[in-house]
Amino acid sequence: MKKAKMLFTVLLVLVLLPVSLSAAGAQEREEVVELTVWFGREDFMPDQGFDEFHERYPNIRVNADVIPLEQALTEAARAIASGVGPDMLQTDSRRLPPLVEGGLLREMDEYIDRWQKEDPDSFNALSSSAWDHATHDGVLYGANIFSGPFNHVWRIDWLEDLGVDPPETWEEMLDVARAVRDAGMGQGYAVRGPNSTPWFFSHYMAMGGEFEDNIIQLDSDAGIYVLSFYQTLVREGLVSDDVLGWGSGDMRAAFITGRAAMAPIGTNIFPNIEAEMPYGEKWGASPPLVREGYEDDYKYASLGWPMVVTSNTEHPYEASLVLRYLAEHDNALSVARRYQPTTVTTVWEDPGYLAEQPWSDDFSEDLLNMTRTPATIHITQVDNIVLDALGEVMSDVNKDPAEVAARYQQQLNALE
Repeated sequence: MKKAKMLFTVLLVLVLLPVSLSAAGAQEREEVVELTVWFGREDFMPDQGFDEFHERYPNIRVNADVIPLEQALTEAARAIASGVGPDMLQTDSRRLPPLVEGGLLREMDEYIDRWQKEDPDSFNALSSSAWDHATHDGVLYGANIFSGPFNHVWRIDWLEDLGVDPPETWEEMLDVARAVRDAGMGQGYAVRGPNSTPWFFSHYMAMGGEFEDNIIQLDSDAGIYVLSFYQTLVREGLVSDDVLGWGSGDMRAAFITGRAAMAPIGTNIFPNIEAEMPYGEKWGASPPLVREGYEDDYKYASLGWPMVVTSNTEHPYEASLVLRYLAEHDNALSVARRYQPTTVTTVWEDPGYLAEQPWSDDFSEDLLNMTRTPATIHITQVDNIVLDALGEVMSDVNKDPAEVAARYQQQLNALE
């Protein structure tokens, strides 16, 4: 009798167990996870938004907002300290160290590993820049779906009129700029003034510049060379007389409107140039030039805008699903078509993308060999010191670049 009663109890448990598990599962599915995601620019959002994501994951609700990249660090610190910060935010990868050191980000290696196991095709489609720009001290904090370099662009028709070939080195570029000036055709080269460092760092790295503990070495051979390069541009009248006050818009406009023969311009601006003149006929593009004798030290500098997960989130796995979604081919393609180059390599081979952006095929191999512009917790101080040094040699063409570099390097060294 006892055995029969025990058997009945076991059977009852077995019958009820699936029902209980089913009910628990239903309850779990009914719980809606809210994720707040801050994009650094509206242009980084995929065309279809998160509609498909919500259909796929009905229990995850993504609330997307735009907080400009320049404000992400301060706004995130304030919001997270108040307990109302975002679950994810987009930042300039050069500002990653302050975010990490401030305790504002969550380590995501565990969830990136799950991504690799659960969706290897999507994971393997990403270039190394996807991870380089989202890493600090060997720890991953998210994924970098978009990474852009500064390139060298030139007017094909101008150079043909002059009877010169497109330059392959910085030394040749200066000679071409001088020829443009002497022919009265316009500015040989368009650059912005001493008010932003990414362009300067791109030149420095292409010219063989090195970093120590992620700090630029202005007093190195390459540092003195790049300061002298900018000074030469001003002294010899190879740039606009108003260059000290120029921003990126002035630099780009000078090239696009036919006032400059060459310029350093990001890939994201190429569609704007293409709208005015056809690629391969009127203008050409390549990665930054090399410095004669320093080819082995050349680096193709890149900037990145990673989406990182904050320490505020209680749902890191769900946040990693958002990263996967943003890295899907169609979503990355929609942004790459109109805004920034993507680290999703399948996009580089997309026929529609190649048709719309004919320069893409010329850059596909180079994009696999980009080097992240080094990041430091002292980014603000470094930028200010470098810009002061650059402003000094550009505003006083008789200054000794080596002396200027040595003096400002002392300030950089004091940051250690």
